[in-house]
Amino acid sequence: MKRQPSNCLFITTLATIVFGLAPTEVLAEPISVSPNFSSPMTTNGESGGSQKSSDCGYIPETPQEVINVTERINYMRITVESEQSNPNLLIKGPDEQFCILGDEEEETSMSGVWMPGEYQIYIGEDKKQSSQYTLHLSTQQ
Repeated sequence: MKRQPSNCLFITTLATIVFGLAPTEVLAEPISVSPNFSSPMTTNGESGGSQKSSDCGYIPETPQEVINVTERINYMRITVESEQSNPNLLIKGPDEQFCILGDEEEETSMSGVWMPGEYQIYIGEDKKQSSQYTLHLSTQQ
């Protein structure tokens, strides 16, 4: 008896067409950090997006960065910088959401205790534009 190929691909494609389902786009690989991670850590990307957030400017539909904190970190600083703009920093954590607005005179950053969990990082812009950014993670005070 000849075995017939699975219809899984057909069903997935049909569901995508009928229900408008699409795979979630991940812009960057998740970054895992623990209290003894090699500090400082740096990553680069493109800020802004087409979605207007309620308080943090224009952001993409999916986070530019995802940080997985595996254990409590007593002090960690996240900083975003760009030569072309003053990007905003939106952090969606396990319990709270923070927006740090970009400022010409100070770097856009947040520091303090980071509890275990997933943190979605969005680098926003005040206008519907984009620019290159550098994100730094550091445990140095």
